[in-house]
Amino acid sequence: MSQSELNDEELLQRAGRRDMRAFEQLYDRLAPRLHGLLRQMLHDEREAEDVLQDSFVHLWDRAPAFAPARSKAFTWLVMIVRHKAIDRMRMLGRRNRLVESAALEHSAMGGDSPDSADAELETTERAAAVREAMRELPKDQRQLIEFAFLKGLTHHVIAESLNLPLGTVKTHIRRGLLRLRDLLKGGD
Repeated sequence: MSQSELNDEELLQRAGRRDMRAFEQLYDRLAPRLHGLLRQMLHDEREAEDVLQDSFVHLWDRAPAFAPARSKAFTWLVMIVRHKAIDRMRMLGRRNRLVESAALEHSAMGGDSPDSADAELETTERAAAVREAMRELPKDQRQLIEFAFLKGLTHHVIAESLNLPLGTVKTHIRRGLLRLRDLLKGGD
């Protein structure tokens, strides 16, 4: 039987056994529909393309876990795409709120007045202090904090991508944030 005659589930199972041609065939079949779904969810072509790519990378990594008795290949992939899109929307929402907050703060401080120069210097000094404190953290805590707060990933996504228990991720982030707070207050 040629690969073009295989159904989606068979292609996904072969992709789980690292059959690149089966994976490419599955991509060619399903990507257009999934891309349309992502465009509807994200309302942004570039974001839809990025999430689609992230989803298929995730699919490649997780394909061995696919169980055809539990779901259809397309349904399984829709769930992956949906979760990735929701994560992206959360990240974009956080980024937009930060930009809006910074703009409001900038305008409230009078724009480019002499006072804003002092505030900018204070912000720069604070950023340097945070960077220095981050370097003091243990590597695992620093990495997880960067994933959560700089890249905007959820605890669940971090746990899944690093293959760590969710509780471990949450504990390391919490301990890292507490240590960071102490370092920034000047304590050891």
